Amino acid sequence: MTIQGQFKLNMDGLLEVLAGSLYSNPVVGLRELIQNAYDSCTRYSIEGHQNFQPRIDIEIKGETLMIHDNGSGLTFEEIENYLTTIGRSYTRDLKSHLELFELETSQTLIGQFGFGFLSAFMLAERVLVDTKSFQPETEPLRMTAGGGDSFIVEAGNRKTRGTSVILDVRPEASFLLEPEILSNKIRQFANFLPIPIFLNRKSEPENEMIAPWNQPEPGIAIVEFIEREFQMPPPLAIIQLHPHTEIVPHGDAIETPMHGFLFIPDSTVASVREYGDLQVYIRGMFITNMERELLPPWARFVRGLVESPSIYPTASREAIRRDENFRILREALGQQLTTALHKIQQENPLLWKQIVRGHADILTGWAVRDDSFFEQVAHILTFRTSRGQLTLPEYLALTHGKLYYVTREIKSLQEKVLAEGNSYPVIEAVWFAVRPFLEKYVAQNSGLELISLDEHPTVLFQEVSGNEFSALLTVCKTLGIPARVAAFEPAQVPALLIHPKDAEKWQELNNAVENDEIDPAILDLVSSFLNSQPQKENEIETLYLNARCSFIHELKSPSVSNTQQQIMITLLYQVARLFSGKTMTPANVIEAFSTLTHALGELIV
Repeated sequence: MTIQGQFKLNMDGLLEVLAGSLYSNPVVGLRELIQNAYDSCTRYSIEGHQNFQPRIDIEIKGETLMIHDNGSGLTFEEIENYLTTIGRSYTRDLKSHLELFELETSQTLIGQFGFGFLSAFMLAERVLVDTKSFQPETEPLRMTAGGGDSFIVEAGNRKTRGTSVILDVRPEASFLLEPEILSNKIRQFANFLPIPIFLNRKSEPENEMIAPWNQPEPGIAIVEFIEREFQMPPPLAIIQLHPHTEIVPHGDAIETPMHGFLFIPDSTVASVREYGDLQVYIRGMFITNMERELLPPWARFVRGLVESPSIYPTASREAIRRDENFRILREALGQQLTTALHKIQQENPLLWKQIVRGHADILTGWAVRDDSFFEQVAHILTFRTSRGQLTLPEYLALTHGKLYYVTREIKSLQEKVLAEGNSYPVIEAVWFAVRPFLEKYVAQNSGLELISLDEHPTVLFQEVSGNEFSALLTVCKTLGIPARVAAFEPAQVPALLIHPKDAEKWQELNNAVENDEIDPAILDLVSSFLNSQPQKENEIETLYLNARCSFIHELKSPSVSNTQQQIMITLLYQVARLFSGKTMTPANVIEAFSTLTHALGELIV
């Protein structure tokens, strides 16, 4: 048996789903109603009345919110065919017609989906629409709806052309009845709409109507906008956006209409905070303030605002559709940003240094992930070194093709002393992205060598063999101090304590076992693992005596007694221990100072 049926709609359920689930927040209902009022005024202008003065008035009266416009108004047919027909929009139909003949004019209209009126039920339990069409021989009408599947249209008493939407506000939306909150929302949603919006019959509109980039002094206006809307100090740099033209293969041109600005926030210290967010407007109407996919992924040090009629919102108008137009706009933004950064680099080196130093961590991290961005910044990013901020070409000019780095902060570390003793600066690779960046740089530039002073500090040592220092090594062995002799710079340093790679981790694990800090469930497993690891000679912390230091030569002299040698070696070991830069517990530090003071005390006995 074959049956042809027809889908049925439960209007109450449909309205609840669309109004309650399509929009994430009831406040967007205000935006939709402002948009409808704006389109009504724009429609009246498009259809032959360019010289009238459009306006939108919003009023609060008790628990009622009213939105008035002096636009085109509605006929009975338009109420029936558009206002009360879900998914059908007069604005969309008009826009489609205009796109064939007057593209620029069509871009002044905002509405698209035919869902906007539904949003009124997020705000109100009952909605009343008073309207009078500009069409000749039409009467004023009043429509009343309570959110169900029925509505009433009857004769109205409005005297002037336009529409008033009157909302009996729901308790959960009553915050919009606060004038200050309502004023802020009007400015958020409609600040750039070219029609004045008045609140409670004030003499001045709530919205500015002119975007900052269209102001007589756009540079000043944009800075003031950033301070007010982004709540940030004046930025390091502002990049004004402009319509973009790209010539594609076969000579065709892709036009991307857009306006707005990008800016690079100031940063007095290196920042790891990621931005990369844009405020997005479509035809002057606010859509979102957290769009993070329009800028290139490496541009996490940039913020801004873009306005473009070429992109389309989702049905809820709270996000942007990810379609071909979105991709084209993203490409255009990336090209304008890249061009602007290259221009800053070439024409304003001081500003470029400020940008790079303020956001070096983010730039370095994204350069590691993005090959094309890496190529752009590899030679101009600066890195913290023992001699201040240096680019890699500047650094390599000092080290003859070798890159020395440590993965700890360079403050009083012995690695810095070692490298500087050999006239080499040391790169501080504390930030996780620095070492991968250096590895990538070395891989792409032949003839370079990357050297970790954490893992291979003795690369700057020259081991000394023979019996010249055997007496001192014997004293070290008597004291239980693993020791070797090497020649290194600076010669003023008598000894250094070198720790093997991962020694601290092993020590922490041993300490945790000894202090009963390991969960009993895995204690046997950890202990067995530690006991099974052979301790090789080169995996033990070692005291290196400096064969270039005159004091070490004096110490090995036969005129120095064995007791004096033991005291001096003990002092050298404890000083080197404190200086090594390795993590020490408070107990370790107290024990080191205790040994120091005891040895010093023996000298004065």
